[in-house]
Amino acid sequence: MIQIAAVLVALLTFRVVAGDLSALHRNARRFGSTRAVVVAVVDLELGSRVHGGDVKTVELPAAAVPNGALATRDDAIGRVVAVPVLAGAAVADRALVSARRGADAGGGGAGDAGGLDGLIAPGRRAVRVTTTDGLRPDPGSVLDILATLDARDVGGTVEPTVVVARAARVLAVDPAPSSRDSTAVGPDARVGVVVLVTALEASRIADATARGALMLALDPPDDACTGDAPVACRP
Repeated sequence: MIQIAAVLVALLTFRVVAGDLSALHRNARRFGSTRAVVVAVVDLELGSRVHGGDVKTVELPAAAVPNGALATRDDAIGRVVAVPVLAGAAVADRALVSARRGADAGGGGAGDAGGLDGLIAPGRRAVRVTTTDGLRPDPGSVLDILATLDARDVGGTVEPTVVVARAARVLAVDPAPSSRDSTAVGPDARVGVVVLVTALEASRIADATARGALMLALDPPDDACTGDAPVACRP
């Protein structure tokens, strides 16, 4: 009986192993060969420059690799993040832009102004606005910039509050102030935000800054790339 049981166990083990090998072969045929893919080790935030420790190369089934995914770390290192990438996700070529215009600015990290000029496409402007409304948006957010002008300047028949920039992409935000800095906290604390706008909107913002007060209004993600909001849809 012991010998018969041993034979049955051996046969069962062979069947399980054979089944596993068969499944592996089927999966290999299904997914094809593997290829090298660059993935993010940490969250790559908008406007940051990619450093060596931010990305790594892994082997994935070719069928599971997204279109445009980078294959070598050298293709990513030194470039500027135009579309945020979460840790563990493949890094696509279109998510990064060249940083050659900011190569001498140095630095790195989220919101580093040294990498921002790599995000500015022809016809766009990166503008820093300062408000006291207390809103501190995250880089990558989309917002409207509203200006409230003196009613005496616009006249009684004109709405004193107008939108001077629609669906502007936030590139960088001033660091949060220390609690010891009494001038940077409280209801009148000023927050500086760098936004990507059109050349015309940059002119409107400059005029509104000189004549009135600015306020930021966050847009819902659904509205970021619809209608008259082309700036937020591309770096």
